[in-house]
Amino acid sequence: MKKYVNLTRLALLLLALGSFMMLRAARAQSARSALSLGDILPDVSGQTPSGGSLRLSDVVAGKTSVVVFSFSKTAGKDARLWNVHLDKDYGSNRLVAGSTVIMLEAAPRLLRGIIVSALKSNMPPSMRDRTIVSYQNEELWKRRLAVADDSHAYVLLLGPDGHMRWRNSAAFSDAEYTELKNKVQEELQFANQLTSQ
Repeated sequence: MKKYVNLTRLALLLLALGSFMMLRAARAQSARSALSLGDILPDVSGQTPSGGSLRLSDVVAGKTSVVVFSFSKTAGKDARLWNVHLDKDYGSNRLVAGSTVIMLEAAPRLLRGIIVSALKSNMPPSMRDRTIVSYQNEELWKRRLAVADDSHAYVLLLGPDGHMRWRNSAAFSDAEYTELKNKVQEELQFANQLTSQ
């Protein structure tokens, strides 16, 4: 009887250990995997160029949202093109949220303050409070967004539910921006249909 109890305990222990290892492997895989259309965008937080703190989920909650990620100085120039066009077309639209995430973990610590100061001085005031500067998890976000070339911005369109509806990994162009505008319009029409029912 004692031998049976010990075997049962051992079996339960092995089962628990196996479950733990599977869960751990699944989490590790999800951290390594690139996000796909339909996935919920994980939250990211950091400071604004003005010095406040900001979580992406606070900006995009319940709205059709465009999020622009930048991983380098060159990508920042590309992100600016996206943002200037987005601000012109949707800046006053309360149904569309725009946000920029600037990853600076790879920037030398001594230069970070100078970089943020330059960002702030070159950024329209309307964009400062919806821009997140992050100093952590840059490699994780590169994997999530499948960044192959950090010399341009990565642009995501999220539905009001936080799910990715569209993504762009090419440099800004009029054709790419027109495609984004069409997708934003589709999202707004869909949201309008839901609210009118």
